[in-house]
Amino acid sequence: MGRISLVLLLLIFSAAASAPTGPSLSELFQKGYYALDNWQFEDADEIAVQVQTLLQTESKARLKEQACYFLAQYWFDKGEYQKSFAQLDAALAVNPKSGEDIKLFHQRVKRLSEIFSGAQETQSRHFRLRWSDPRDQVLVKPGLLVLEQAFQALSRDFNFTPAGGKILVEIYPRLEDLAAGVGLEEKMLRDSGTVAICKFRRLMLVSPRCLLFGYDYQTTLSHELVHFFVYSRNGDTVPIWLHEGLARFEDQSYKNAAGQLDPVSKSLLISALQSNQLLTFSQMHPSFAQFKTPKQGQLAFAEVTTMVGFIRRQCGNDAWFKLLDLLKQGKNDKAALEQVCGQSFDALWAGWKQEIIAQNWKLIPGAEVLKLEFKEQSMKEGAEDETEPILEKDQTSEYIRLGDLLRDRGFFQAAAYEYQKAVALEPYNSRALNKLGLCQVLAGNFKAALEPLTRLTETYPQYSTGFVNLGLAYSGLQDDARAMAAFERALELNPFNPMPYRKLVELYAQTGNQAKVREMQEAYNIIHQNQGG
Repeated sequence: MGRISLVLLLLIFSAAASAPTGPSLSELFQKGYYALDNWQFEDADEIAVQVQTLLQTESKARLKEQACYFLAQYWFDKGEYQKSFAQLDAALAVNPKSGEDIKLFHQRVKRLSEIFSGAQETQSRHFRLRWSDPRDQVLVKPGLLVLEQAFQALSRDFNFTPAGGKILVEIYPRLEDLAAGVGLEEKMLRDSGTVAICKFRRLMLVSPRCLLFGYDYQTTLSHELVHFFVYSRNGDTVPIWLHEGLARFEDQSYKNAAGQLDPVSKSLLISALQSNQLLTFSQMHPSFAQFKTPKQGQLAFAEVTTMVGFIRRQCGNDAWFKLLDLLKQGKNDKAALEQVCGQSFDALWAGWKQEIIAQNWKLIPGAEVLKLEFKEQSMKEGAEDETEPILEKDQTSEYIRLGDLLRDRGFFQAAAYEYQKAVALEPYNSRALNKLGLCQVLAGNFKAALEPLTRLTETYPQYSTGFVNLGLAYSGLQDDARAMAAFERALELNPFNPMPYRKLVELYAQTGNQAKVREMQEAYNIIHQNQGG
């Protein structure tokens, strides 16, 4: 699993210590690391107390060093970085020539203890949410609300509630900090578009501030919570395709939208099925982060989401539970599926494909898989300008460039004409649709702006700027209810864009809803704390 405990375990077996009563330290290490790796934290708590007690009277340097390392790992997994760092210091004091892995772990924990040394924390019934950058406070109230709603939905859907106290959720201020938290290279996270991970019995996510257009952090929190439920129930016995399938199927259950796919995912799935380019489960192993393109990742999610739904419909409402139980008993995934469903895996695969075809989902010509775009380190954090990458030189992008030049000079009608040319060539080009809609808004053609912006937000429901511009169009038409809904959705995707807050303050003031006015104004003030820091 890549954890430091697995390296240390090899050392532990060589220790020959014994105790007159009860288990020896070496026996406790073995049980303790097993408990940590399998999320048996109540057992780990008891073992940690025993190790700490025996450590006080242990005279052998090797066992003292290993005891400190175990306690360091234990406190790390609890999210207590200062205590973990203190134990690592104690271990290095016993043996300054410890291995390179131990020293790297020491550096990593030191960094995390510094990141969260002055962190704030808010608790709800089932969660502890921790953040270090003051601006990230804007995520706390909506984040905890979604988490509690998701906890209730998942407890119902899985007929299971994780044990072990409140679940820790950490918001990391930068992508490099998240990389330190999970123990991966920053480049791997950036290349794969990874913004959140469930590991070490907690949920870890990078602040949406780190991305040019933000991301759907609320659904992401719910998605990682599903992983938490699966790990808590089954330990490390669930294959990646099923893990991700359950997580994606259930991550919108908190808003009664479990199993829903966006239009692009449906189009990708139909296209891959027709062209015989579906991904196999073995290609998804060991992690979705290993895919080389966002398109592959989104296709994989579409496949596994629909597959887990198919399994439940085809094999019974309790099929998930039976499957998870067999996996926990040591069966491999295909054998477990065949036992639960009473038919061969090939027959299940064929039946799933037939069900997809029967959906008659729409193929979207030129559908894009939108890549999460991280801010460069050199960019000023919190800047309101959502800078776009340089477009490739093709006919569509040339029309867009010309439209940009005309728009910047105030020639909105002429610019809209050029953007329309781009849309005619690529009807689902996200940037062309967004620019056309915005240009129509700037020209005062609010009704004309609705068609491209509606098409944009329905096709790409995570395109935050599209919802901002849709809100502006509805505001221009004095359709305040739809304007507020669009701006609220924009904030769910990018809570660090100041414009929706300003517009919502105006709109809620017009309705006399002073509570919402205060809420929007307070959030607006929060995101401007320590601007550029």
